Amino acid sequence: MEQNAAMTRLPLKIFLFIVLNDLLDTAAQLLMKKGIPHVFNYTHHDAFLFWTGLIIYLSNFFLWMYILSKTDLSIALPLASAGYILIPIAAIFFLHEFVSPLRFLGMVLIIIGICFVSQSKINLDSRLRGNDISLRKKT
Repeated sequence: MEQNAAMTRLPLKIFLFIVLNDLLDTAAQLLMKKGIPHVFNYTHHDAFLFWTGLIIYLSNFFLWMYILSKTDLSIALPLASAGYILIPIAAIFFLHEFVSPLRFLGMVLIIIGICFVSQSKINLDSRLRGNDISLRKKT
């Protein structure tokens, strides 16, 4: 039982990879957005931004596959939802986009949702270690 409890905890290395995944995704999205108007005009310097963003985005896919091979999807995906917060904030600073107060409220709700999901996994793990046999996996 202790071995299963240890396996459900998220190692720091995987957590840092998820953060890196969010940051790379944010950078890729910004670069592709900035370069998309000039994507097929190879003489324009912004076309390079699009192709760089696409390469980062594709490499990020392999990082995500590694993350999924090391942890549960139900843990990784909510943490990766931080991109829904990072991208609009980065778009304000780098693309000079307007983000309405309603979108900021949505971002706050996403943060709250991430906290709820991460806590629900912790609560479930503690119940599995306890006496509540109705939640234990059948072996």
